[in-house]
Amino acid sequence: MEEEEDNFISLDKVIADLNGTSSYFLNVFNNKGVDLGILRLRKGETDTQLPHSVDEVYFVVEGNGSIEIEGKLKPVKSADFIFVPAYAHHRFIVGSQDLLVIYFFA
Repeated sequence: MEEEEDNFISLDKVIADLNGTSSYFLNVFNNKGVDLGILRLRKGETDTQLPHSVDEVYFVVEGNGSIEIEGKLKPVKSADFIFVPAYAHHRFIVGSQDLLVIYFFA
């Protein structure tokens, strides 16, 4: 079965597209109940996201810092997976290196 070209995208292309925006996040796929995107927070930037109505999974591509979930702070670093339940207040805090994070909603 031949796949449509829109079903494939490289991480380099996603980062280049993110660089071309004024936002700190970019939605990559939004189809059939699955959302995937990328966010980058640089030192000194504030994560302004609000709670979501669905569960969310993050994958830290690079960098370090912390994530605060419902007032509890946990360190994060490259290659960490993070689960955030629906409606939970959460935000990333940048450490000594910019954070680049992929997010998944389902």
